[in-house]
Amino acid sequence: MALRFDRRYLFTIALVIGALLSAIAAPAAVQMTTGIRIVQQTGTTADCGSKAKTALSAFLQNTSESTPGNGEWLASGAVGVNGPSTAAATIRCIPAGTGYVAIFTCAVQAPGSGFGAPDLCIAVANKFQGKPTKALPLPPTPTPLPTGCTTTNLVGEWQSNDNSGLTLKMDVDGNLSDNQGVSGSWALNGNTVTLTYYGNHTMTLSSDGKHLSGGGYNLTRKC
Repeated sequence: MALRFDRRYLFTIALVIGALLSAIAAPAAVQMTTGIRIVQQTGTTADCGSKAKTALSAFLQNTSESTPGNGEWLASGAVGVNGPSTAAATIRCIPAGTGYVAIFTCAVQAPGSGFGAPDLCIAVANKFQGKPTKALPLPPTPTPLPTGCTTTNLVGEWQSNDNSGLTLKMDVDGNLSDNQGVSGSWALNGNTVTLTYYGNHTMTLSSDGKHLSGGGYNLTRKC
């Protein structure tokens, strides 16, 4: 049975890429692969969704249906050294006769991910079908987790130079929170920082790793 790809499928692909690009500072790139299709002659989209959730969760995190009941399953992760999400994938479940078709799309950050987009899609598709799978290599992580000042990431507490009442705490997973409980995220590429906090801000990390400036903020690491 021939299937026609509609705009909703293209929108799902855009969601995958957008989830990655929002946390990646240039010049990092996104590698994407699509085209794997699994045809099941009998079964429901609910069956497909159950398999999709299991398959995605085996390799990624935060698996969910983009809209409850629409058959488009999304997942992202794992986190890397320089900020959040280095990989993402979708499985779209489409009714077809008495069965369904599952279509796979995968994207990874390059560099940053420990595997390629084709590796991810093949592993997820194998898991979906109940075939033997191998664990995918994780992106590099600090060992041990960094403490104090380090020029390799932004982990730690930062004080605003312009507002003494503002402090930001940044963790190794690329998350941040201020002293009022407002949350955001960070990503680091070289000395360029993408800070998501009341909007997106492009900042520069000083060579000693202790100062952030640009995008309307000036911050100093408290250590």
